[in-house]
Amino acid sequence: MRFGPRQQQEDGGDPVPMAPLIDIVFLTLVFFMVTSVYATLESEIDITLPTADGAVTSERMQGEIFVNLLADGSIVINEREVTIPELQKILDRVSEYLTGGSVIIRGDRGANLGRAIAILNCCKNANIQNVSFAAVQEEPEGGR
Repeated sequence: MRFGPRQQQEDGGDPVPMAPLIDIVFLTLVFFMVTSVYATLESEIDITLPTADGAVTSERMQGEIFVNLLADGSIVINEREVTIPELQKILDRVSEYLTGGSVIIRGDRGANLGRAIAILNCCKNANIQNVSFAAVQEEPEGGR
């Protein structure tokens, strides 16, 4: 039983559809561009993180807010310097719209502890309970 005319191709196979392949290439390109922007946003700010034995790298989660505490005591979120009342408003909105959101405090090694406590107080007032501090793994000494 024959349903339609068969065309024989000289190369012996079906042609590869190019449109889906081009779509996949463009989607992967967009994916890598977007992820590289988020990776550079948090590392563009020049902060010397404290070291710790138990520092582990954690996976990024939706709703994470990076609060950068610089050595001079200024607080930076998304490359914008904010005051404590502005930080409180931001965290209140995060708590309202992203239930279970988390805050990661990237504090400079020479930052004032009082400012870190003020950031923790803002998190408490916004009912954000998943708060952590960023640190880097301690470098082993050469003599060990």
